Amino acid sequence: MIRLIVRNILRRPLRNGLTFAGIAVAMAVLVCILSFGDGYRRALKSELDRAGVQMMLVPLGCPYDAATRVLKNNTLETSLPETALDAVRSDSVVSVAAPLLMAAAPRQNDRRTDIWVGLDQTALSLKPWWRVKNGQHWFSNANEVILGADAAGIEMRAPGDKFYSPEMRRQFTVAAVLERSGTSDDSAFFVPLTTAQEMFSQRGRLTAIAIRLKDPALVREAAPRLQSIPGAQVVTMAEMMGTFLNLLGAVRTLVLAVAAIAIAVSALTVFNTLLAAVLERTNELAMLRAIGASRPQVFALLVGEAVLLTLCGAVAGGIFAMMIGPRIEALAKGWIPFAPADVILAISPAALARCSLLALVVGALAALYPAWRAARMEPALAAKSE
Repeated sequence: MIRLIVRNILRRPLRNGLTFAGIAVAMAVLVCILSFGDGYRRALKSELDRAGVQMMLVPLGCPYDAATRVLKNNTLETSLPETALDAVRSDSVVSVAAPLLMAAAPRQNDRRTDIWVGLDQTALSLKPWWRVKNGQHWFSNANEVILGADAAGIEMRAPGDKFYSPEMRRQFTVAAVLERSGTSDDSAFFVPLTTAQEMFSQRGRLTAIAIRLKDPALVREAAPRLQSIPGAQVVTMAEMMGTFLNLLGAVRTLVLAVAAIAIAVSALTVFNTLLAAVLERTNELAMLRAIGASRPQVFALLVGEAVLLTLCGAVAGGIFAMMIGPRIEALAKGWIPFAPADVILAISPAALARCSLLALVVGALAALYPAWRAARMEPALAAKSE
């Protein structure tokens, strides 16, 4: 029967080819959506765990937007008074409080914007990925700069080299070049906090304060106290993750609806293809019944064609999803909040198996009516229609 099923599918290459393509596209979309949701959740949790930051004190405004910008070494429109740092460090449950000042320096001639980060040595304990490739481990004076891996490559500088910034109108000595970490630190220019405050006319001001507690379980106890600091608000990494996942969930629901429509269209295509095949093969099916084929056998023949066609489409869709996955991920990272540096569209065997099973079930259900109609065909009545 398998040979007969394969032959029947190959007899109508155009119609079955279009059905195959529709199933493959719907399968690829579904696999990418499921893998993206799972991968984003996993990568976001890993990124926040690696950051070593459990809380962040940011200026009043949208706390999640502010915290995301800080984690990405981006600038904020408002700032904190430096006195907030003393209030945070005096809290009994705070283990580390690292002040940060981020500022952007547009370079019109080069059509790019440099991100400068001012920090003190406490920030190193919150950057577990910070590794010096060449040079010294910290600044020895106020006119030194530490370059991220990409920044050093663009500027073509090594430790000990002089580096003049026309935007800052200041000359620095390169103290160190960092190893590539896959984070936003790779493209940043790091200077002592006091130097950054002087360069950007932000004396006594901070962009944010990154906080690690002595015990992560004390987040709920510490948050209300830190929230009372004038001009500041607290955002926890757990809150950020929950908010971003909620946003992603809303988008994912919308895209899943689109995928469901694609699957429904594929099911209707399978239904239409088999129903047309039943009408065109009336005489052939009648002959099968006349030479002894039972109704279950005719029914199984039509369902088998649908299942095989769906299975081939599902396999092709899975391959297609793995091919286009990296490109979809590159596009998606441009608009999702706090896009992790890790791979977020890793297509797993479990996702492929779930989607393939769904495709087979949908294909089999779409074949039920055409197969039932073919199985109920009476040999004599069918032969008369010739």
